[in-house]
Amino acid sequence: MRRLTRSFALAAVLLTPAAALPAQRELPYTYQGTVHAVKSGALDLIIGVGEAVRLVHMRTQPATAVFGEGAAIALGDLQPGDVVRADCRLTATGLVADKIELKRRAP
Repeated sequence: MRRLTRSFALAAVLLTPAAALPAQRELPYTYQGTVHAVKSGALDLIIGVGEAVRLVHMRTQPATAVFGEGAAIALGDLQPGDVVRADCRLTATGLVADKIELKRRAP
């Protein structure tokens, strides 16, 4: 009986902190790359991963902040060849960009 009580007490002590912790915010995905295509509500980036090149597709929302050249700009102002940094989050339907920052215009 005493051993059973100790087991329950130990289980309660070990499980309580896990239940008390708030849900962690998901970490943002950050991509820096070259704009391949800009469409209404979407952006395609070419990124380098090691020696590989990948194409990353992300959706945008009306709340997506797009900055460049010291001010807010429209998503449509981005053009292929521009270098950008995009902070995204992964949803059930894919990547969604929260913030896009123009780093360098295409030559």
